[in-house]
Amino acid sequence: MRIELRNERRQRLYAVHVDLKDPPTMVRSPDALGPTVHLDWDRALDDEHHLRRCPACGCGDLFARKRMPQVTGFVLILLAAVVAMVLFGIGEPGLAVLVLLLVLGVDVMIFLFTRRELVCYRCRSVFSGMPISRRHAPWENTVGERYPAPPDKPTPASAQPEPEPQETASR
Repeated sequence: MRIELRNERRQRLYAVHVDLKDPPTMVRSPDALGPTVHLDWDRALDDEHHLRRCPACGCGDLFARKRMPQVTGFVLILLAAVVAMVLFGIGEPGLAVLVLLLVLGVDVMIFLFTRRELVCYRCRSVFSGMPISRRHAPWENTVGERYPAPPDKPTPASAQPEPEPQETASR
């Protein structure tokens, strides 16, 4: 299994490969410059060795997604649209439709054969190369709202504006 670890601020730390038959309790970055991350496998794996919790942060909410880069589909469709417009422009509508059907077939094949991975809602660590249980649904906005993105920079207490004094009415 491949794990792309992230910290509590959802910043990428490093990626490691882990054997699920003998999972390590802590991992270090391959170059030994990153932080050591402790993994809790006792509650993370079920009896069938499916991931049910994030071993890095302990969050019980994971979502499944396809691993296809989004730019690949966009470039493929943009290129096909340009080629089809050129072919329509030079009077070859049959070839233009053939190009569009070919791109549709390639897009469907990419979608069908792209592997799935699990992502933690809280820390956004990514887990791939393992069996995924059917109980893991795709991204759900209602669950995602429970784990808001952390602030970019913590605000020290001294930098926060003080509340204005309230006026009291005297008679």
